[in-house]
Amino acid sequence: MIRQATRQDIPVLVWMMREYAKEAPIPVLSNPDAHNSEHVGHLIFQMLSGRGFILIDDDHRGMIAAIITPNVWCPNVLELRELAWWVMPEHRGKSLGGKLWIKFDELAQDMLNSKRVDFVCTTVMANSPLIDYTKRGYQPLEATFFRD
Repeated sequence: MIRQATRQDIPVLVWMMREYAKEAPIPVLSNPDAHNSEHVGHLIFQMLSGRGFILIDDDHRGMIAAIITPNVWCPNVLELRELAWWVMPEHRGKSLGGKLWIKFDELAQDMLNSKRVDFVCTTVMANSPLIDYTKRGYQPLEATFFRD
C-alpha cells in the first residue's frame, strides 16, 4: 500500500535517497562520498513536516518525494517540485512506480486546488524511462543540460 512517509521512515528514506543518488547521470552526484546523510535527513524531515511530502510503500521498495519551494524569480509563488522518484531495481517495470506517481499526482492536484501551491513540476532524468507527461495534463517547461 502507498502511504505518506512518517518520521519513523527517515532511516530507510535516507538509504533510498543514497541509492537514488548513485544513479544520477552526473558523476560527482553519484559519488557516495558526496552524499551527506545529515543534510538529506534534514531535507526529509522538512518535507515530512509540511514543506512537501514523501510517499512510500509499506514494504519500503520505493518512494517519491516532493518539496515546496518559493520560485527563484517570484518568491511569493510556491511550486511543488518532484524531488526524487525511486524504486528498487528488482521492483521496476511492475506497478509500484506507477502507483507512487498516481498518488503523487493526486496530492499535487489537491495542493493546487487548495491554493497551497501555484504550480507543480515533475521531471524525467536522462537515464530514466521517457514518460510523456503531456498525456497526464502537464506541459513542457524546460530541458536541463549539464557539463562536468
